[in-house]
Amino acid sequence: MQVSSFRRRRSLGLLLALAWVAVPRQANAHHVAGHGSSEGVRSINSVGNRGGAASTRLMLLNEFSHSGVGIVPGQRNDLSLLGEYAPIPAFSFGAQLPFTTVAEQPEDGPNSVQSGYGDTRAFIRITPHADKLIHRTLTFVVGASFPTRTVRSVVDPGRLWSVTPSLIYTRTYTRLYWQVLGVASTEWRPAGVALDLSAGGQVGARLLDGKLAVGGGALVDVRAINACRSPAGELEYCAGSRAGERDRAVGTTRATALANFAWNIDTRWSLTLGVQVPFTPQRDFDVGAALGAVVVF
Repeated sequence: MQVSSFRRRRSLGLLLALAWVAVPRQANAHHVAGHGSSEGVRSINSVGNRGGAASTRLMLLNEFSHSGVGIVPGQRNDLSLLGEYAPIPAFSFGAQLPFTTVAEQPEDGPNSVQSGYGDTRAFIRITPHADKLIHRTLTFVVGASFPTRTVRSVVDPGRLWSVTPSLIYTRTYTRLYWQVLGVASTEWRPAGVALDLSAGGQVGARLLDGKLAVGGGALVDVRAINACRSPAGELEYCAGSRAGERDRAVGTTRATALANFAWNIDTRWSLTLGVQVPFTPQRDFDVGAALGAVVVF
């Protein structure tokens, strides 16, 4: 028991060290604060290598992205504490509390590094028949993001609000698993309102008697609606991009390749690693990564 406890503490300490190293400390190059990868990517990162079912868990999650394109190129790092509580097997609620660092390098201005508290996210999760369907899991999630950040960007989008319903289905076998998800994210900010629709899937395998899991897949995001705010403050439908965005006209499609790895230390503890690489001309970032430590109660 003492050896097992020591290993758990050592694994968590290693994760913290890696997360600290990943935080950018020089302004090498980012899109505007508060506008990172899509909500579909965020959903996959927060789920880690799990099936998405309601549960009681605690997760330390570090998300990093680099972008050499966009209005302001740069890097972004979010170190989050994610907590979720399930009073019954079919229902849970939780929140994600991020510490954000944004390093930007404008083409015609000085480098900028900003660190502080990010936008808070809250969610509820419903998994029908969670106590019976173990290998076939269907989960409904509704998340919301609130403008609590203290970080300000060179080209700042202002206060951001978002509501994101999503659907996750996971099928697991003895060694193989696959997962599909659909996401609809509506975002409000001073420049207007936008709706993004996302769909994705991934397939993977459990190796070494379930200790190691590897998977891969893809996620596609489509800008479905843009409503731009006029100088008079009124919202009007606009086919082009909102102010402060680049190449996000209605119909614009982004696609991202995904790779995921998990080391299941025991039935409760696991370490996860995710990598995201866009492969379409329209993109929010050039490469992203997520590192997490999860304990399930």
